[in-house]
Formats: sequence, C-alpha cells, structure tokens
Amino acid sequence: MINKASLMRKINKSTDIPLRDASLCIDLIIEEITDAIARSERIELRGLGSFYVSQVATRKAVFANIPAHSRVIFRPCQKLRLSVWNKVAR
Repeated sequence: MINKASLMRKINKSTDIPLRDASLCIDLIIEEITDAIARSERIELRGLGSFYVSQVATRKAVFANIPAHSRVIFRPCQKLRLSVWNKVAR
C-alpha cells in the first residue's frame, strides 16, 4: 500500500529533499486539489487522470428519497486504464 509516508520517502530518496519538506509538498498538493474540487473545478493530472464534480439529480429509493447532491468523479487516463486492464486480463 502506498501512503503519505512512503511517498515522502520516495521524494526524499530521488531528490534529496528533506522528509519535512516532502511532507509539506504532499500536503500542499492535496490541499490545492481539495480546494479546486470544492470550487467545482476540473483537475487534470497528466499520466494519472482527472477529477471533476458531477451533479446527481434527486431520485426515489425504496424507503426514502435521495436528494440532489454533488459527487466527485475520478477518470483515469488511457495509459492508467490500459495498465490496469492488462494486469486484470492476465
């Protein structure tokens, strides 16, 4: 599993940036992505994919109505999709 600590170590190892600075970089990236999503902006990360906000209409369920709401969608880039597909297809 990849987590923040493993990303920090990878950044530190490949760039000699201190772990504290690597942590700050990761925090800033996550904060910027989160803020952009909160503003309903589309985020594109080349080589990974894009995030965007989609509006979901009100709908009826069995026991209650589900109100209209927003949802965050991640759409992987073609390279990532093919990479995952090729691993599953093996």
